[in-house]
Amino acid sequence: MKKLSAFKINLFGILLLLTAIIITLVLSFNKLTKKSFYSESGTENVQGINANVQITRDDFGVPHIEASVEGDMYFALGYMHARDRLWQMDISRRVAQGRLSEIFGKDLLKYDVLFRTIGIDNYAESFYHDLSDKSREILKSYCDGVNAFIDANNKKLPLEFDVLNYKPEPWKPEHSIMIIRLMGWELNLSWYTDFTFGEIINKFGFDRAKDFFPNYPEDAPFIVKTDKKSKPSDSTKKVSADNLEKNYSKLAELGKDYYDLARGYRRLFNIEGTHIGSNAWVVSGKKSENRKPLLANDPHLVLSAPSKWYEVVLSNTQTGIKTCGFSIAGIPGIAIGCNNFISWGITNLMNDDADFYILKKDSADLTKYVYKGVSYVPDSTVEGIKIKDIKDENFITIRHTKLGPVISDLESTGFKSNHGFRVNRDELLTFRWTGFEFSDEIRCFYDLNNAKNWNDFKNAIKNFNLPASNFVYSDVEGNIGYHAAGKVPLRKNMVNEFSGMYPSNGEVEWSGYVNFDDLPQAFNPKEEYIITANNKPDRDLKYYISNLYEPPYRAERIEMLLKARNNFTAEEFKLIQNDVYSLQAKEFCAYLFDAYRDSLKSSQEEREVIKLLKNWDYEMKAFNPAAMIFAEFEIYLYRNLFESKLGKELFENYVFLKNIPVRTVSKLLRESSSWLFDITGSENKIEKRNEVLRKSLKDALESIKAGSGENDFRKWRWGDVHKVLIRHPLGSVPALSQMVNIGPDEISGNGTTIANAEYSFFSALEKKDFECYLGASMRFIVDMSDLSSYQSVLPSGQSGQPQHSNYKDQNRLWLHGEYKTVLRDNERIKSSNRKVILLIPS
Repeated sequence: MKKLSAFKINLFGILLLLTAIIITLVLSFNKLTKKSFYSESGTENVQGINANVQITRDDFGVPHIEASVEGDMYFALGYMHARDRLWQMDISRRVAQGRLSEIFGKDLLKYDVLFRTIGIDNYAESFYHDLSDKSREILKSYCDGVNAFIDANNKKLPLEFDVLNYKPEPWKPEHSIMIIRLMGWELNLSWYTDFTFGEIINKFGFDRAKDFFPNYPEDAPFIVKTDKKSKPSDSTKKVSADNLEKNYSKLAELGKDYYDLARGYRRLFNIEGTHIGSNAWVVSGKKSENRKPLLANDPHLVLSAPSKWYEVVLSNTQTGIKTCGFSIAGIPGIAIGCNNFISWGITNLMNDDADFYILKKDSADLTKYVYKGVSYVPDSTVEGIKIKDIKDENFITIRHTKLGPVISDLESTGFKSNHGFRVNRDELLTFRWTGFEFSDEIRCFYDLNNAKNWNDFKNAIKNFNLPASNFVYSDVEGNIGYHAAGKVPLRKNMVNEFSGMYPSNGEVEWSGYVNFDDLPQAFNPKEEYIITANNKPDRDLKYYISNLYEPPYRAERIEMLLKARNNFTAEEFKLIQNDVYSLQAKEFCAYLFDAYRDSLKSSQEEREVIKLLKNWDYEMKAFNPAAMIFAEFEIYLYRNLFESKLGKELFENYVFLKNIPVRTVSKLLRESSSWLFDITGSENKIEKRNEVLRKSLKDALESIKAGSGENDFRKWRWGDVHKVLIRHPLGSVPALSQMVNIGPDEISGNGTTIANAEYSFFSALEKKDFECYLGASMRFIVDMSDLSSYQSVLPSGQSGQPQHSNYKDQNRLWLHGEYKTVLRDNERIKSSNRKVILLIPS
C-alpha cells in the first residue's frame, strides 16, 4: 500500500509538473502572439504618403482603404498586407528564392536547391525592368507601405519570427513578381503528368499507356458552346512511337530527382495532388430575379492558415472608383472582385504550359550541349546557400540552356561532387515553361481594377500569363462574358493530345503562343449563362491547350442546376456553391448495380448495401453511410484496376494525378472491354468488369469494418473519416499544432462535387486517411443589381495572427455554407462603429 501510495504521489507530481509546463507554454505562446496584435484604431504617422489615408475595418477585419492619391492607396495596401500577413509574405518569397534552410535548417536544403535551379528569383529580377511605368510605380508605393510597417514594428513581429528567431528583410518589387511566379509553378500540372505517363510507357509501351490517359469526353460540357470540332492545324509530321518510348524512358531516368523533389515540396506544404480546380459561373439578367447578372467564384486551392486570399476594399476618392474583393498578400491589386462597373472571377485553364527537352551533349566537348544542330556552352552560375546553425555556405552550380534550367544534375541531397555535368550521361534534361516568359500581371490587376466595360476588361487580361486562366465577366449594363488568358504554346509537329506531353529533343517545338484574340471566348451567349469548372473551353479548338482537364462532373452539375430555372438570386447561388450532389457517384453506382443483378453472386450484406445505395440521393453528406461506402468503393476500384499492373510506387504516382484516374475509370466503365479489367479468369468482357466492381465493394466493406470497428454499415458516417484540418506551416510542431491549426472538422463533399472537398486516394488506401486538404479557398457572389455589397467567406479568417479574433472567425461560416456581407459603402461602415486607422504623412 505504501508503494502504491508513493506511486500515486509521484504520478500526481508528474501530472502537476506537466500541467505547469503546458500552462507555461500556453501563456508564453499567448504572450508571443498578442504582442503583435497591433492597435486597430487611432492615428499612425508614416513616411511615404502624400495625404491622409483612412482605413476602416469591419467586424471580420476586412480593411476599407480610402485614399485621395492613387499611390497612397497602394502604400496602404502594402501596409495592411504586412500588418496582417507579414510572415505569410516572407515565407512565400523565401520559397521562391530558395532560402528556406536559412531559417529551418539543413532538412529543407534540397528544396532550396530545387528553387535555385528553377530560378524564379532571377527571372523576377529581370522581368521587373520590363514592366510598364505604371506597374513599377504601383510596386514602389506598395513596397514603401510594406517596409514602413516593418520599420515601425520591428520589435513586435508576428509569432513565427520569434519561434524561428529571425527578422524580415525589406520588401522589394521583385518579391511581388516572385510570388506570382511561385503560384504559377505550384498550379502547374503538366510535368507530373509527363513523368508518370513516361513511366507507364516504359512499362507497357505507348499504345497501352494511352489507356491510362483518356481524352476529354466529347459529350461533356464545354465552356464555349459550339457544335463542331476542328482538328489542330499544326500537325505536319508524325512522331514515331519508337521515338516516344525512347524519349520517355530517358525522361524517367534523367528527371527522377526533379520529380521526387517537386513531389516532396508539395508534401511539405500539404499539396497532396494535382486535382486543383475551381468553379466560376455567371448568368445574365434574363436568368436572375433582379434582371441584372449574377456572378459566383470559388477557387479550389490547398486549405491553409492563413488563407491564400486577403480581402480588401480599395477606394480612390479622386477617380471615384471603388474596387473590392480578393488580393494575394505580397501582390498589389485585387485579383478577383468587382468595382463600380464590372465583376470578374477566375478558374484554372489547365494549360499544358511546360515541356521537357532531352538535349545531347557535344561528343567532342562534354561541357557543351547541342540544340538544333548547334553546340552551346550552358550559362553557369555558382550560388551559396546559407543554412541555419551551419557556419559555412554550401555552394551549388546552376546551368541554363537556351530553353531553361538543367534539371538532370539535381540530386536529392542537392550536391554534386564537382561543378561539371555528370560524366556518365551523354544527354541532359531541361524544360521550357511559360513562367520563364515575361508578363505584367501587376498591370493586369491595375487595369482590371479600373475597367469600366468589356473592352477594358479584355485589354486588362492581355497582360495576364501565369497560370493561364479562364476569366468570367459581368457588368452593370447587363453583359456577361468569358475569355481565356495566358500564354498557350503553339507546338510545331504535334499530331495529337499525347504528343503535347512528349519529352522532345526538337521534334515537337514551340513556335510561339496563341494570339490573345484567338483564345476561347464568349460574349452574351444565347444560353444566358457561362460555366467554367476546369472543363475543356471549346470543342472547336484549332490548337492544343491541354489534356489535363478536370472530370466534367462539376461542370455538368452546375449546368444542370442553371438550366433548371430562371430568376436566380444570390441566396440560390450560395446553395449551388455548397452543393454536394455527386454525379460521379451516380454514374459509378449504375455500373455497380448492374454487377449485382445476379443475387446469387452476392452475400446478404452486399445485397443490403446495394439496397442502401439505390435509395441514396448521391449527396456526399458527412452524416451519410452511403457516402462513406461509395468513397471506399471508389478507391478500391482504382486499386483493383491499376495497382497490380503498375506496381505500388507507380500506382501512387498515378493516383496522385487525381483528375486523370477519375476520367480513366469513367471511360473504362462505359466501354467495358479494356484489358485493365483482366484481374480474374472470366472470358466475358462485361463479367470481367462486374467482377472488378464486386470485388471493390467487398474490399471497401471489409476496410470500413476494420478501420471503424463497427460492423453495422447503417451506423457508418462519411464525416467520421472525412475531416478538414486547415494547417499552418508550423502546425506540424506538436507544441504549436492546436494553437495554429484550425480543425479537424467533419466536412461533406468530395473531389467531384461543386463544394469541392478533396483528399488523397493513396493516403485513403494506405492510412485510412480521407483528410480534406483542398477545397474552396474562398467563396464570392456578386449581384450586379446592387453593388453596395457582396457575399463572401474564407475558410479561416482575415488575420494571419494565431489567436487573433479574425484568425479563424469565418471558419464556422465556411463549414456550414454561410456567408458574410461585405459593404462597399464606406459611410455605412463608419456609421456602424467599426475600427478606424488614420495614416498621416510624417
